[in-house]
Amino acid sequence: MTPAVARLKLAVVQAISRNGGKDSAALTAKRQPSTVGRWHNRNDDVFPPVECAFELDQLCMVLGDAPPILSAMAAELGHVVHRLPSVATSTMNPNDALVAAMAEFGDIAAAIQAAHRDGKVCDQDCSEITRQIDEAQASLARLRALYCAAAGA
Repeated sequence: MTPAVARLKLAVVQAISRNGGKDSAALTAKRQPSTVGRWHNRNDDVFPPVECAFELDQLCMVLGDAPPILSAMAAELGHVVHRLPSVATSTMNPNDALVAAMAEFGDIAAAIQAAHRDGKVCDQDCSEITRQIDEAQASLARLRALYCAAAGA
């Protein structure tokens, strides 16, 4: 087993464990527990089919975790999985939405400057920076949704 395949196998094992073990994961994936047991065995090079990996990852996401199998596959290809924030359809005009998104980036810069003002970044600073980044991502998602809706996509 190559290192890349071993890392993917580890992600499958994590997904099955997060799904409650092989018996629960078998119900999620609609497969026999013995089949899921092979997927869960680190020394067995059998992997779940795509639709089963999707189901296992989906339950992980419902439980509040990242999708381990998808994340591992993306990492092997040099990418990262990032969940887009869900946003309601906006009635803003495109210029206002763009200005709002740009303002959020200013808020990120202000939070970073405030965090470094005393020469050390504490947990409260990290929380504020993260909050500002999350707000910027939501603003960009609204801008994206606005343009996708305008294009009919």
